[in-house]
Amino acid sequence: MVDSAALPCMGCFSWQWLLLTASLLTCWLPPTVAQLTIESVPPISAEGDNVLLLVHNLPENGQAFSWYTGIMVLKSREIARCAIATNSCVLGPAHSGRETAFNNGSLLIKNVTRKDSGYYILQTLNTNSRSEITRAEFFVHTPILGFKKHTAPSKLTIELVPPMVAEGDNVLLLAHNLPEKLQGFAWHKGVLPLDHLKIASHAILINSSTLGHAYHGRATIRSNGSLLLKNVTQKDTGIYTLRTISADLRSEWAIMHLQVNRKRMAAQSKDATLSSDSLDSHHVCGPERGAMGLEQKQDEESVESWQSGEKQGALAPK
Repeated sequence: MVDSAALPCMGCFSWQWLLLTASLLTCWLPPTVAQLTIESVPPISAEGDNVLLLVHNLPENGQAFSWYTGIMVLKSREIARCAIATNSCVLGPAHSGRETAFNNGSLLIKNVTRKDSGYYILQTLNTNSRSEITRAEFFVHTPILGFKKHTAPSKLTIELVPPMVAEGDNVLLLAHNLPEKLQGFAWHKGVLPLDHLKIASHAILINSSTLGHAYHGRATIRSNGSLLLKNVTQKDTGIYTLRTISADLRSEWAIMHLQVNRKRMAAQSKDATLSSDSLDSHHVCGPERGAMGLEQKQDEESVESWQSGEKQGALAPK
């Protein structure tokens, strides 16, 4: 019997060499880039709902993006064009007053109708001036029997106080236009109402609040629907969702994108704002300039008063 291990390999490569070659090729291959995708939230929409076209994996070197309706990129169908670095948007001809674009590329459409059904295009532009197009589609149906039809568009909104946030700051997500006969509300990080993403919830009838584990000690929820986040970090950057439910079991929701900047970036933005104000002040003189300065001082004092009141409220027993 001949030992197979002693047989020479005639006209073939050693398998060890093949493994080494495959390993080297794997090392040379560039890392896989996550593909940009768009998710419709909720996936099934009825007339009167708010729909979020949620963008996943927006390129890190993204410079700007634009949203369009339809299947072709046409100027007449542009909803909004946004610059990521400055967090600013220019509204297009197809903007109906119900769309809000967020700095992470997502698009919120409020109080949708059946006419909003169809295709939407997201065009992204990176720092190398390379353009990429991604399409999304959602369908709006008429509310079926057993579901309440929205008699009016939701007016629930969220305001950031202060509007510019840096690491270590406290920020208030201030709720406006809460529905009448409110039963309760909940705050989540992101757009999905998952337990591990819950920040806090509040039941009106029993005046009871619960905090999620990840935000215990850093979040304070108010009976007026507002949420105070303390000592924020860059990890707190993202979308925040407020969901409410009223006595007639009607649910409404609103979202807000929070951007937490590094202290240096925040200081530069503040300096730029001050420089702009200084330039504008050269065109205002006499009593008008004094009145503007007084209003600005009153606004600053109001913010300081609010922050002082929130700190005292956070220390007071519930």
